[in-house]
Amino acid sequence: MKKSVLLPTDENLLLTIKEDILDRNAELNSFCHLLSTQNSMNSIALDGRWGSGKTFFVKQCALLINAKNSLSNIDKDIAESILKVAKQSNSFEGLTDNKLLAVYFDAWENDSNEDPVLALIYRIVQQLDLKTNGFDLNHLAHVLGTIGDAITGRPITTVFECLNERNILDEISKHEDLETTIKKFFEEVLFEKAEQLIIFVDELDRCRPSYAVKLLERIEHYFINERITFVFSVNLEQLQHTIKNFYGNDFDACRYLDRFFDLRVSLPQVDMEKYYLSLKLYNVEEVCRVLRHISETLNLTIRELCKFYDLVNVSGMKSYFNETEDFMFKYIVTLCLALKITDITLHDEFIQGKNVQPLLDLYDNDFGEYICKLLLNDREKIDDVIKVSNVRLDDQDAITREDKLIELYEAIFVKNYTAKDYKTRLGSYIFTADSKKFISYVESSLSVYSLYDDE
Repeated sequence: MKKSVLLPTDENLLLTIKEDILDRNAELNSFCHLLSTQNSMNSIALDGRWGSGKTFFVKQCALLINAKNSLSNIDKDIAESILKVAKQSNSFEGLTDNKLLAVYFDAWENDSNEDPVLALIYRIVQQLDLKTNGFDLNHLAHVLGTIGDAITGRPITTVFECLNERNILDEISKHEDLETTIKKFFEEVLFEKAEQLIIFVDELDRCRPSYAVKLLERIEHYFINERITFVFSVNLEQLQHTIKNFYGNDFDACRYLDRFFDLRVSLPQVDMEKYYLSLKLYNVEEVCRVLRHISETLNLTIRELCKFYDLVNVSGMKSYFNETEDFMFKYIVTLCLALKITDITLHDEFIQGKNVQPLLDLYDNDFGEYICKLLLNDREKIDDVIKVSNVRLDDQDAITREDKLIELYEAIFVKNYTAKDYKTRLGSYIFTADSKKFISYVESSLSVYSLYDDE
């Protein structure tokens, strides 16, 4: 089963910049320009919802920055491709050659480490692939030499050559002047490669509260240097919850975070129309129309949209249903699958016949008028004037969209069918006790209609 979500590989990062699939090249250019203008120690919070593409954005930034730096360890073919795309699009001209150097650090991936400073230094050494001659052993502590030795695999010093990673951590932890050591590390090693170091810290809001707090406070204490800029890719709302989980619910997390973030930048919304096109969602026109409407109504993130589309595709996008089943798949199953992603409690209430509101929110509007007209019986007509005025018209066959949607919901999820009353006819569709079973069966993604191959 092939996933729709784009993983942030170098190839995908390059593709999305080249084709501007996410419609964020202008923002990328602006953000890179912002970073290139930093001339003092700065900490920037890049705020965005979970699943909004923050990781993609910061990795694109890091790729662009390092492509412009001939001393970085970026793959040369990737760098050439990036520079070619930048030149063709007349973008990213604000980046000066060799001025910036970028490092990406996944805080969540490393929150099992007791000391975030050590984990961060490991990642810096690893990503920059520091050569032996980059270290001045006359001034650098043996401890940092062992870091370089362990990570790069190059013999920097033999003093600790027999030590494993755990021993190295212990030795570093015992160092009397860690702050001075770190300062020398940056000044005598990293700054040979660039004027400014940009450290992207991602997924901080997903970390254990104790680790998140320690990382912020250690960075503020140990990484004070006008040539270092930190970019924290976070969901600030979630990060505030994380801080409160550590200090207590009455703690002013917003003001606490102001200590660490000199600037707060909001990640712009992706052009979802353009992204729809890139995912090639238009194979089944009416289903895709519904998918779009659902994603807009529920305000799905990029990640949620991809999961949603994959679930719909697997559940029965290319299956052959009878007329009523086809209707339920297009307009009900798709909604159920979206609710599974956004609110499982609401999903359960909906399929148990306890809450019609998701259906009303989705279709009691102009988009839903077409659907409601499909459900009209003889002589019935949609007339929402009744609803607005609250006055019954002489035409007894007039019905509101809301009433018709409630009728549909009850026919599928609420009505107790008997041998004598075994069906409900709405338009040309016949609903029975099996209708609810069909929806639960199909949305399970384990039905005979499920399709798992990549075709």
